Amino acid sequence: MNLKILSRNEIFLEQPKWRDPGRSNYLAMYSSVFGGVVADPALMILPMDDHLVHRGDGIFEALECVNGYLYNLDAHLSRLQRSAQLISLDLPFDLGTIKQIIMETVAIVGVKDCIVRLFISRGLGGFGPNPTECHKSNLYVVALKGESVPRHFYTEGASAVTSQIPIKPAFFARVKSCNYLPNALAHLEAHRNKVDFAIVLDQQGYVAEGATESIAIVSKQKIFMYPKLDNILEGTTLLRALELVKELIKKEDLKRISCTDISLEEVYNSSEMLVFGTSMNVVPIVEYDGKTIDVGKPGPVFRRLLELFQKDRTENKKVLTLIPYT
Repeated sequence: MNLKILSRNEIFLEQPKWRDPGRSNYLAMYSSVFGGVVADPALMILPMDDHLVHRGDGIFEALECVNGYLYNLDAHLSRLQRSAQLISLDLPFDLGTIKQIIMETVAIVGVKDCIVRLFISRGLGGFGPNPTECHKSNLYVVALKGESVPRHFYTEGASAVTSQIPIKPAFFARVKSCNYLPNALAHLEAHRNKVDFAIVLDQQGYVAEGATESIAIVSKQKIFMYPKLDNILEGTTLLRALELVKELIKKEDLKRISCTDISLEEVYNSSEMLVFGTSMNVVPIVEYDGKTIDVGKPGPVFRRLLELFQKDRTENKKVLTLIPYT
């Protein structure tokens, strides 16, 4: 093997082969390191000595842009701030400036529907684990085409299995950090088991959360049950669902909401099992650990929640932020 020193021109060709994976999905990236936005996927890069890269020392959020509006932006920014405070990470800008950067990045792209991912890193400075070697934190914002959720999830339902991956300790579970190795392994576990989702249990054996999803069930007594939030990430989509569920209680489709420990037996014997996430909103689980949930079809609470989410994402001005397209 004869390694050579490459020049910038040799790496950043007009369409380098190494950038082929994902190229068509990546729309734009803002970098506080560069001080602006790039639209060429080959330029969507991070310095290797940023502690986000080699230590996972950073936090992130992901949200939807729906028909030219950012959905639930303030809730995501509030959680971003909480995560930063928990790990003593100074934000590079105030929340108002971060919001403006997000909106302008999407506006530059010009698309009305996309996914926005924002990352706050500890910053550049070296390859050790010590955060104090970093000069300042950095912000990266990426706009990409919406993630495609399989249509059959909504029409036929999805499958899940109990994960063997240990749950994160409570402190780390409440931080939406860039250290997602347990989550990645849970995804891999689902793939190897030929199911759609893997569900992690807490240390007492109760249902906790998916690899990147929040969990809830509907009991035979029409109680909407979700796990206690002490040991898991506080899902923004789940919190929106709790607001929407109140409409179902008013119409007597459900009796009440309960934040409680949920055993595997309660899941197996439930009327409906639901998972929540940014790109999919709500998806019904009709098979869990090889057992059929109720009649094995998407249930009425799922269908009503999906309708309410669609309305919330397109009509509820309280949770919609208009993109300033020019």
